Amino acid sequence: MAFTKIEMEINQKVAGKFQKLAVHNIFVPVLKDVASFVAGAEVKQEDGKDVMEDGIPVYTTDQANWVQAAILAYVKADARNKMVPKTGQLKEGKKIAETWEELTAEGVRDGAGLALAREFKEAFKDWVNTQGLSEAAANTLVTLVGNKAALTLQQQSTKDKVKARLESFAEALDEEKMTKFMKPMENVMAACDSTVNEMDF
Repeated sequence: MAFTKIEMEINQKVAGKFQKLAVHNIFVPVLKDVASFVAGAEVKQEDGKDVMEDGIPVYTTDQANWVQAAILAYVKADARNKMVPKTGQLKEGKKIAETWEELTAEGVRDGAGLALAREFKEAFKDWVNTQGLSEAAANTLVTLVGNKAALTLQQQSTKDKVKARLESFAEALDEEKMTKFMKPMENVMAACDSTVNEMDF
């Protein structure tokens, strides 16, 4: 069964700028590709009991187990992203999802891209709060990174400062986060490099 083909950009940070190295086709299973074997998935049995691993059922097919593992990985990542880095404590106002509505609230209503943008902004805000900036400066920096339209309208000197901070943030990321946040960072970098033509009204 063929999956849905989409293009994925491969990027790398070179001399403080993100450069596209290549574009590859990747193949993504969509709902119709998994519906049949997920709907009929059966839990593996041993001695008349369901087989469990880490509290999760083990199924009789590789496909069903792959889907279950992907869901588990997402749930774990969602929970970790709601915690203050290096503390294991939940961020203020955050709650670990317990229902489908809570788990899918961001992804379904706003789309995966917006959910990623919010996660990127949250990570950037956490990093900014470790940089010793005044509250006003920190809030302004976070606001501009989270609002590309406003950033585009700033003076070039302000854009350069935002860009320098973003590059420092990128340097502090591990490889996994760097890859995950590449696209939103590229978008902010593009806003920093943009020019606004003076207009007469």
